[in-house]
Amino acid sequence: MKTLAITSMYANPIHPWHIECLDLSKELADELWVIINNDNQAKLKRWVDSFQDEVSRAKVVESLKPVDKTFISVDTDSSVSKSLSHLIDEAQNSGKYEKIIFTKWWDRFADEIPESKICKKHWVEIVDGLGKKTHSSSDLVNKAANKDDISAIKETLDSIPKEHRQDKYLEIWKRPWWIYYVLEDTPEYKVKKLVVTPWKRLSLQSHKYRSEHWVVVSWVANVDIRHPDYSGVEQIKVITSNQSCNIPKWHLHRLYNWWKEPLILIEVQSWTYFWEDDIRRYDDDFGRS
Repeated sequence: MKTLAITSMYANPIHPWHIECLDLSKELADELWVIINNDNQAKLKRWVDSFQDEVSRAKVVESLKPVDKTFISVDTDSSVSKSLSHLIDEAQNSGKYEKIIFTKWWDRFADEIPESKICKKHWVEIVDGLGKKTHSSSDLVNKAANKDDISAIKETLDSIPKEHRQDKYLEIWKRPWWIYYVLEDTPEYKVKKLVVTPWKRLSLQSHKYRSEHWVVVSWVANVDIRHPDYSGVEQIKVITSNQSCNIPKWHLHRLYNWWKEPLILIEVQSWTYFWEDDIRRYDDDFGRS
């Protein structure tokens, strides 16, 4: 009887961190099956279309030495719960496996993931903390961004005063309220620099897996931070240069630039999970859900 390891990944695109985690997963089992997050999930993660389509990503991963099988996710949220349940049922019904484990990377742990309920139901062990994040798919995607993306970002950057631009960064993303840079990205924290155009505001949102600390670098920020028990009540305060505020997990929050100059703000995210799909929006001026 064999041991089966199941894991999941975007592979959008593949990089050495993925290879490391796949190798470590295969060391624990006789066979390794990999769930590939689908194109809708990839877009949910970064709010842009997948760098490679799901079929291409699955073919690339399945060609790797540790991998015995790939499965394109059937889930519609950011988890792979339905896909995992399907594969566990398939493996258990085959009668080939004495043990099934679900492996996770460095950035997500057993008590935090939605798939833990599926694993407990089927007596599947979760092995977490495999490998260390030393590469970023987002960084690779940015380096190979299509010409339309590069043109749109360049146009936005050209409209920002030179003194507010950032020369060194890991990633850069255009948003309806202007632009943000990723300055650091680790398993423990993420640092962004936000440049918010005059008379714009970000969406009213909350996060399940991360807290945030905002530091105003230049100009004035109006911030709305609401305790979950008082989510329907605006609690706006003004924060000026060299001042800061904390946004705990689950707290609704919103950032306004109600002034005539660009607002420059440093955002430090901490806790365990920093992807864009950990955003629940309650109101947005740009029609985003």
